[in-house]
Amino acid sequence: MTPQHKLALCATHLDEAVEQLTFDRFDLALDELRRALVALVGAVGRESAPESPCTPSAPLPRRPALNHGFRTLVGDVRALLRACDEDSDSAWGAARRAEVERLVFEASDRLILRAEQRSLVDPGAVYGSLAGEWAPDEDADETPASGGSSRSRDIPRRAALKLIGATAATALAACASRGAPETSTAHATEPTGQAQQSTVPPATVGNVTALNDMQWPTSDPFLFCAYHVDAYPQSNGQFGPQASLDGRSLGRDFDASRAWRMYHGRSVPGFPRHPHRGFETVTVVRTGLLDHADSLGAAARYGGGDVQWLTAGAGIQHAEMFPLMRVDADNPLELFQIWLNLPAANKMVEPHFTMLWADDIPSIVLRDDAERETEIVVHAGAWDGHRAPAPPPDSWASRPESDLAIWSLRMQPDATLTLPEVTAGTLRSLYLHRGNGATVGDRAVDNRSRVELNGHGAVTIESGTAETEILLMQGRPIGEPVARRGPFVMNTNDEIRQAYSDYRATGFGGWPWDGDAPVHGGDAQRFARHPDGRREEPG
Repeated sequence: MTPQHKLALCATHLDEAVEQLTFDRFDLALDELRRALVALVGAVGRESAPESPCTPSAPLPRRPALNHGFRTLVGDVRALLRACDEDSDSAWGAARRAEVERLVFEASDRLILRAEQRSLVDPGAVYGSLAGEWAPDEDADETPASGGSSRSRDIPRRAALKLIGATAATALAACASRGAPETSTAHATEPTGQAQQSTVPPATVGNVTALNDMQWPTSDPFLFCAYHVDAYPQSNGQFGPQASLDGRSLGRDFDASRAWRMYHGRSVPGFPRHPHRGFETVTVVRTGLLDHADSLGAAARYGGGDVQWLTAGAGIQHAEMFPLMRVDADNPLELFQIWLNLPAANKMVEPHFTMLWADDIPSIVLRDDAERETEIVVHAGAWDGHRAPAPPPDSWASRPESDLAIWSLRMQPDATLTLPEVTAGTLRSLYLHRGNGATVGDRAVDNRSRVELNGHGAVTIESGTAETEILLMQGRPIGEPVARRGPFVMNTNDEIRQAYSDYRATGFGGWPWDGDAPVHGGDAQRFARHPDGRREEPG
């Protein structure tokens, strides 16, 4: 791996550290910073990484030029950090924390900009200002292992803030000290064309976490992914299960130990009328049917690979019911519902209803050298020129820079697939949800796992000895504050309170349906009726 590749990897870990800190994941932020420095010391030619991220084992090369305005900024950061360390708990309040973060992120942004311009800086000056006087154990938690600490959340934040600034500075210094060519810093992380040999290092496996049964964690710009798999029995002729509902918590039936659930439904499974504001739902129904109804007057029955994309925007009510249609056979259901955040500028747009039919969604079959097949279904984004239908106009996914993709991968046993590189800064996660595991890069991963990829290079997946299914979700972070409560996702708590107030006052347009859980009759034909009355059917 060339020094330029290591610098690109360092920058990727630095971006991930900032992302983790944004969501108060302090330990993960520090771990990403440690990885950034490991990549950095390799780039500048040191044989081993420092034992502590804040105390390098050997001085980094010094350069004489440091912009005066930037030096002043670093001084401001240093003064605030000292005040936070030395003052009482009350001084480390939200306002001061926000100011520290703003200054450190501004410092990092300036450093990255100067790196693109190939400017030279004095890494010792910046590194010393932000971290050099901080001993590794200065912020150690003195609380015994058996007890908690009211300050435990603040301690790693202070450490992470110092290290973010220090890591950005040293990364820039490495660029300058190597005399990197024009393409080695800003352009080293640009995706290369198919006709060129990529200089981007392969992506590596980062965090691997076990998946629970229904709700999976995600990274910005996604909020979470709900995975519903229900072995519903025969229908009772009224779209509900031909089975006893005794012992179930009707209205809130989420018992993962059962073969199927009623969710919030009482006679028909599903989610009766409920509101949303400030984000989007992307619903992929793989098996079974879903009946949609909303406060715009839109309705749909869809399934078999169809995707519904609903922009809640300023506010909408909708119901999502799972009608059991067959009285002479079981009614299995499988679907993903992904919550995708909206940028602040789009949170209050008009709601928008979109149907993407399975017939229009690209499905590509690839064969590896051993002729083993992988099917790629492109629900969002593109694969090698095969592009999914357009998302709603105000979606984050509609912006080209979002690099957003949602793909379903179905791999034959022992099949091999190489995922292409993505734009620098794009976050990718793989969700292994069927099979007996896979090898991602050089790491074996169990089934029912989320794999977060580090770096933006290509990565190879080899399925296990059983057919393997993987959901891929990727996108560039929106990078804005997230305030979330129940069905509303905004940027501030004040906006959340306003959402509740608006919903109580307006009902987000009211509810034009009879009952809170409408089902669209006994005809299994898939259809959509838009708010303007226009009707469409697949094909």
